[in-house]
Amino acid sequence: MKSLQRFRFIAAILLLLLTVQVLAPGRSAAAGKVIEQLPEPEWSYTLPEGITFWGTIDSLQSKGRMFIPLVKTVTVSATQKKSSGMLYASVDRVNGSANWVYDYSDMANDKPFTAHHFYTTSSGYSYFYKNRGGVPYDLTAVDPNGKLKWTKYITGSYSPVVLDNGNIVIRTLVNMNKASLDITEYNQEGKQLRKLKLTNKWAKGWLEVFPNGYIAHTITNDKDNISSISVYRGLGALTTPLATYTVPQSLINPYLVVKPLSGGSFLIQMDSTNSRVLIGYDANGKKKWVRTLNKGDQIDTTGNNYLVRNDNVYRLYSKDNQLLGKQQIGETGDNDWNFRITPSGEITVENQYQWQERPADIDPETFEGDRAREDFYVLDPGNLQIKHHLSTLWLDYEAGHNYIYAGNGELYLTRGYAPKTISKYLLK
Repeated sequence: MKSLQRFRFIAAILLLLLTVQVLAPGRSAAAGKVIEQLPEPEWSYTLPEGITFWGTIDSLQSKGRMFIPLVKTVTVSATQKKSSGMLYASVDRVNGSANWVYDYSDMANDKPFTAHHFYTTSSGYSYFYKNRGGVPYDLTAVDPNGKLKWTKYITGSYSPVVLDNGNIVIRTLVNMNKASLDITEYNQEGKQLRKLKLTNKWAKGWLEVFPNGYIAHTITNDKDNISSISVYRGLGALTTPLATYTVPQSLINPYLVVKPLSGGSFLIQMDSTNSRVLIGYDANGKKKWVRTLNKGDQIDTTGNNYLVRNDNVYRLYSKDNQLLGKQQIGETGDNDWNFRITPSGEITVENQYQWQERPADIDPETFEGDRAREDFYVLDPGNLQIKHHLSTLWLDYEAGHNYIYAGNGELYLTRGYAPKTISKYLLK
């Protein structure tokens, strides 16, 4: 009896040690269940004639809708067709109904390579701008039902930023004069909330607005080399910076970038010819830690954490620089994986067109053709464990897809080439 109790005790200890090893930060998470066949789609939506999805990897999403860029082709004459990418689809994420297409093209007057872009907010409003005649631009708001709400006409080049609260900020050069710049903020009803004209020190370097409202101001010296960067809490607090990082004079060709985290903390990344560091600051602008970056390290943020990726190895750290998890996708040195942080904050990694070896003996009457594997991973943004692994085989003429992940197992799929149909799946 005592021997049996001793065996059970030792077995329990071994199981506990194994569990600690699997869950300990710095170790690759378990692969989990592999999904080799897609479930039946929840719904599918097919676009109207003459329109296809375009660049679905750049899709945007709000709480209840998906926004996807489109391209349309029209017949101009018996021998000529014309295409435009100035339109987008809004798809109901719940059941695929109440879908609409907003077309802001002017096929007769739009010039090739006309500047344009669209954005969306968490409330379901969308914005787009387009160049008219080379210099003036217009900024237009569309409500969640696809109805035009307002248009603002703006003279001069500008770059919009949609804030987390749904407002939109535009930064524009005044008469192309780099000695000053205008910044205007509108709410989604088109009401102007603020308009600033910045001069003097703001003309040295450049200014960036982030979705959380933070401002980064980079200063250059007389030789146009970056000398410092300051972070401000918002457009209404430009008097005193939260933090300022000054580049040491020993660094060669420095480059600085700010990466805000969701809780108000932020990172400053400094890259130069002879040094690479990442510096963590708390929400009050106090420097908390410094990490030396290796060659090839790429930094991304998700929520209140940051990710260091190098080829196909991923390491996740908290805002306090604590290792939360490590994951390697594929064999060592395998860099054929495409990485993305989705709008839901989750991390996806995929590899398509993995051609499979033909069978040794082929029956011409039953052989369907070559096949390619597509692997699609979803990694947890809190610890890098694998939440979903979709590994599917496709006939060669079916291979190539756009994977759009919206969180909680919600996956959208279109064909890679000129797709007209999008389908929603739930991964479990």
